[in-house]
Amino acid sequence: MKVFKTLFFTLFILILGAMFAVGFNFLVFLYTTSPATSSVYIQIPRNATFREVSQLLRNKNLISNRWFFIALGKYKKVTNKIQSGEYYIPPGITPLKLLHILETGKVILHRITFPEGMTMREMANLLESKSICSAHQFLLITTHAYTIPCLHETFPNLEGELFPDTYLFPRNYPPKLVVAKMVDRFCQEYTPAMRKRAKEIGMTDRQVITLASMIQKEAMLKREMPIISSVFHNRLKKGMRLQSDPTVIYDIPYFTGKLTRNDLLNPTPHNTYRFKGLPPDPICNPGKDAILAALYPAKTDYLYFVARNDGTHVFSRTLEQHNIAVLLYQR
Repeated sequence: MKVFKTLFFTLFILILGAMFAVGFNFLVFLYTTSPATSSVYIQIPRNATFREVSQLLRNKNLISNRWFFIALGKYKKVTNKIQSGEYYIPPGITPLKLLHILETGKVILHRITFPEGMTMREMANLLESKSICSAHQFLLITTHAYTIPCLHETFPNLEGELFPDTYLFPRNYPPKLVVAKMVDRFCQEYTPAMRKRAKEIGMTDRQVITLASMIQKEAMLKREMPIISSVFHNRLKKGMRLQSDPTVIYDIPYFTGKLTRNDLLNPTPHNTYRFKGLPPDPICNPGKDAILAALYPAKTDYLYFVARNDGTHVFSRTLEQHNIAVLLYQR
């Protein structure tokens, strides 16, 4: 019996000592900073397990013990809250601060600029080229019906409502969140005052954006936008076809740079040479200046315009004047 008590006591002391050693080492682990002297780049794959993340951090020498880090994650109840993406981990960081960075998703953001006048297909390709999201997945969302929150209206697609601007996105970002952010920006820019103005001139919001998209594609200079807008407004009032080349180009999948007579005669959905009135949908995503021009056209009696090929246009009141301008600048 005495031997048994001695053995039990010895075992107890060993277990107690082991627990103390583990606890002490765990405390040391918590307050030991990483040896890195500069920021360390890591990428957490989507759907990675916490164990896989811990091994990645150990491989990058950001933690000294992956098992202690796993225990820390379980204690903090964040093993299912680690955000995927790219990170720059600052030098000399403790495991607690490292865990906080990964839990809160302080990922690297990449700047991406969409120029005014881009189509949603061009935007999709740009997003994919920057590894933000899949072009195919982006188009699956934008080419189908979508409810615009600020308008309380569902549009058949999002051409025109993806506001062109500079955005910050992490790589491998969910396409639905990319779309939502761009639509939110549209709602910020397309103000209640603009919506009120649309009603005053007898246009729906969708018609305003459609007209703005045509102005955006036709105008190279901001100062000419209200004048080009006036031409379209004047033609609409007279029941004339708008005859805008960009509306024809929009329906040509691989445009070579020169419109043919057959292109103008082809009854494609957006062809304003064949059909009166505005196209059924916008032909690009216009900027704020083009939207304002659509809402506030200049007061003119112009019905025609032709490009000078230097970024400016010649505006005419009569077909005779227009034909002379075409001969001078286009032929």
